[in-house]
Amino acid sequence: MGAFQKFVEVATDTKYVPVGRKCDICGNKLGFFYTGFWSVNAKQLMDCVLCNDCDKKLNLLLKHRNRWIKKAVRKEKPFSLYTPAQKHLIDLNGIKQCFEFAKAFGTEYLSSFGEEYGSIFYSQEAFHLDTPPLMVGIKRSKLLNNKMVVFGYVQMGCFKQGNKVLIDLGKRVVEASVLEAYVYDCEENTLTVNLRSNMGKQRLDQWQVGWLALDTEEDLPDIVTVVGSAAPG
Repeated sequence: MGAFQKFVEVATDTKYVPVGRKCDICGNKLGFFYTGFWSVNAKQLMDCVLCNDCDKKLNLLLKHRNRWIKKAVRKEKPFSLYTPAQKHLIDLNGIKQCFEFAKAFGTEYLSSFGEEYGSIFYSQEAFHLDTPPLMVGIKRSKLLNNKMVVFGYVQMGCFKQGNKVLIDLGKRVVEASVLEAYVYDCEENTLTVNLRSNMGKQRLDQWQVGWLALDTEEDLPDIVTVVGSAAPG
């Protein structure tokens, strides 16, 4: 091995990926480390290598695959049956189709709500906020207390404070707006930490996981789809 030849160890295999190799999805070069110490930034799958960002996106797509894969597609495309833990069974063509089908479905889904809507948020948990005045201040406590929060990720577009949104419950739609948005990017960055520190000024961009505090007190199921307009400003 040459003195100047560097390698990235792949987490899912014993193989090594040369630094400078490009991600087979986004085309970005794979460096030695990414965010954090001793973290590899490549995932070896069946016949391709993915950077960590694309690997995380694929995990989200497969975890929520029932949201964007139609029944007809499931019969024809084996990749639609796999969970994130089984992603190594999907070849590069199947992975590309995951991204293509999700985008196509999202575009078609949004078209049914009108041109002003361009964002999709898939939730996996919903609950009422409990915001004591000592934690968030009197004004914010009055604004947020008992309002609904949904936790999930942005499939398309972005969400920000002030967004007009529609909550799709299947048989009906609930109108609301985004009171605050919080990014979840590590285990320590909990909702409580966000409520105490960032004052809800964050925005959730495409593929980001986080919470949306919504201007409604109506009980919502955990699994809902939130459709949003373009983020103001």
